Amino acid sequence: MDRLVHHELRSSLTALLAVVVGAVVVGLVRGLPSTRITDGTALFIAAVFGLLVLFTLLKATRITWFSGVPEWDAATPVDPETALPTQDFRHAKPVDPVLLLILLVPALFVALVWQPWMIVTPLWSAVEWAGQAALIACWERRNGRQLWRGRVQGRPGELSYSPVSPPAPTRTATDAPPA
Repeated sequence: MDRLVHHELRSSLTALLAVVVGAVVVGLVRGLPSTRITDGTALFIAAVFGLLVLFTLLKATRITWFSGVPEWDAATPVDPETALPTQDFRHAKPVDPVLLLILLVPALFVALVWQPWMIVTPLWSAVEWAGQAALIACWERRNGRQLWRGRVQGRPGELSYSPVSPPAPTRTATDAPPA
């Protein structure tokens, strides 16, 4: 099992690494691009990232076409017998090598054959996944649950949740331990 927020952060870090590695390769092969960014290009870039922020905020709502919140609310509880991973995100694999290749190879090909600036295309995914991780973290904090991606055969994307802290022991009216 893998925490959903860690999965999104891992994907975002992988996309950022794809941009960095691709930029180094493109810089070594083609040299640094000498074209300046004009005002129109800067405005286009700002508009693209503004739309990305807008879509991320729409995902925080309960609008059917955008939101992941109903899917998170429908998560099933983790079985009490299931051993949850205790490994921290920093100690687990922070980069997915398969996703790195999936993001790097096409962007690198287009950047080497056509325009060197195209190497930054995985940046869109990096920002998208980082925003998704932030939304999931806010949902987890608000609901007092941790979302997990299951590793069940046939259902790899099934979500389940566990409470953030173990349930408090039951108390009696006289504050004596239960019988």
